[in-house]
Amino acid sequence: MRKSDHRDANLRTANLLGALSLVMMDGMKAELGALTEIGESDWAALIVLEHMPETTVDHLARIVRLSQPGAVRLVDRLEAAGWVERRQGSDRRARPLVLTGAGHRMVRALLLGRERTLRQPLDVLDDGERETLARLLEKMLAGLGKTEAEADTACRLCDESACPEETCPLTQGCRAAAP
Repeated sequence: MRKSDHRDANLRTANLLGALSLVMMDGMKAELGALTEIGESDWAALIVLEHMPETTVDHLARIVRLSQPGAVRLVDRLEAAGWVERRQGSDRRARPLVLTGAGHRMVRALLLGRERTLRQPLDVLDDGERETLARLLEKMLAGLGKTEAEADTACRLCDESACPEETCPLTQGCRAAAP
């Protein structure tokens, strides 16, 4: 294969991956948007709090990529909706956040909607193709993570029951790369 043909094949593969990523995110936004009026940062915050109970606003802000004031407003919205509760911590400035019963139910609904969207492209693959794709995705993700904070951010919409931290390729890749 000529060098230009190889580059064109890589460019096409990258382009296909980009298109699939956008289709999946658009589908997820439509699916989850039908459940509630809140947006992606709010969905991510709820899912993060499911996996990391007692996270502080500052830590949550870093994971969902918001400023500290933006994260405070986000938590205010989630608290007003009855999904999140601020607990008393050892430091008044760093109050732990926990989901309420309604918050846990919303997370289950969000993760089910996410799953419906993510399963659609897999339905056209046979079992062997899905296994191959899973191995390739694990390899690709393991090579992307640099820090556990980056892994937390990348996994902010993940279903941890499907990919627990101890088997998460991003987290494992970060740990392997750590000095």
